[in-house]
Amino acid sequence: MKMTPLLSIVIATKNRVPYCIKCIEAVLKLENVNIELVIQDNTDNFELRDYVSLNFDDKRLVYQYTPPPFSSIDNFNAALELATGEYVCMIGDDDGINPEILKATLWAKDNNVDALVGSLSANYRWALTGAPNTLFTKMTGNSLTLTHFKGNVCQPNIENSLNKLMKNGCTNYSDFSLPKLYHGVIRRECLELIKRKTGSYLKGLSPDIYSSIALSCVINKLITIDYPLTIPGVCEASTSVTEGQIKKHSKKIEDAPHFRSRGNYIWSKEVPRIYCVQTIWADSGFAALREMERFDLIKKFNKHKLFAHIIFADFSTTKMVINHIIETNDGSKLQLYIEICHLIFAIITGPFNLFLKKRFFNRLLIIIGLRRLIVIEDLTDINMAMNALEKYLVKNVFDINNILLI
Repeated sequence: MKMTPLLSIVIATKNRVPYCIKCIEAVLKLENVNIELVIQDNTDNFELRDYVSLNFDDKRLVYQYTPPPFSSIDNFNAALELATGEYVCMIGDDDGINPEILKATLWAKDNNVDALVGSLSANYRWALTGAPNTLFTKMTGNSLTLTHFKGNVCQPNIENSLNKLMKNGCTNYSDFSLPKLYHGVIRRECLELIKRKTGSYLKGLSPDIYSSIALSCVINKLITIDYPLTIPGVCEASTSVTEGQIKKHSKKIEDAPHFRSRGNYIWSKEVPRIYCVQTIWADSGFAALREMERFDLIKKFNKHKLFAHIIFADFSTTKMVINHIIETNDGSKLQLYIEICHLIFAIITGPFNLFLKKRFFNRLLIIIGLRRLIVIEDLTDINMAMNALEKYLVKNVFDINNILLI
């Protein structure tokens, strides 16, 4: 009889074969037998399927290929269906993990923790063609970047975090203390509760914010730790890269790739029909709230904060946001004036204030040497990045056992 693994690392992949291969190799190099690696493949060809068949003979690897057409959300749902671990952590096919995640998951089990969320303080950058320099950072390839972390552990009030999220326009969910399936550790039974209630693990368009909100409605104990449990990666084909190019392309919601193979998808009426990261998040957030019957939270939605985040991220969307405001108010000039005033106030108190606090001043502190930013270069792939992180933690006397007081 196969032993139930403690942790399932779950990856839904499509058309990023070289990165996924390196990720598989890196995770399977871990000697721990209490881990399961799930790969749900929807690539347009059989390249990854054939490579896995010929090169991997490891009982910890669960691989399934589903040919197109198959929507992104369907691919994620299929991946979760394959997971058998007591806990689940979903990562991307260009990401990695801190090997200590197994110790952290065992601690979560022993302490009846439903969700454990680490910090995104370790990031790996695959070589990017023509990557630009910015005002504060030099974009380099094949490097691991480590930002400041303290190892602080706390148990947030999930309901307070949900309220703050809605007051922030139901977007930028990662800024709030919420459970995270993507780059977090979740008790699988909590996912099963969502499926039994809604029929699927995931709905909406964005699996990360949908799962975060849906899980917030069912879990009892969330622990956050200011310590990297995973290593988010960014490559040429990463969503973070391609979505960052949206401002160069059509902003019509009908052109969003998220709708492929989704049939007659119903867009949330509260969200402007603009194709950008913020609206995709907000729409998926509303989808989760409706599925989980949290209509009380929908009433707390601050639409002006959503509008503010959309415009601040891409000023070319301003006209589209204003048109949405005009179409959804009573048509009076006074009401439009009031809405614009609310919008300006939301920009100043929302994304602009956040930019000053979290980005400008943090990067300024790095430049003048008051905050450390560690960049380890010439790391060929994610396996080397995982090894580099492990060595850094040992060298600097970081130990998850001591941080969690195991």
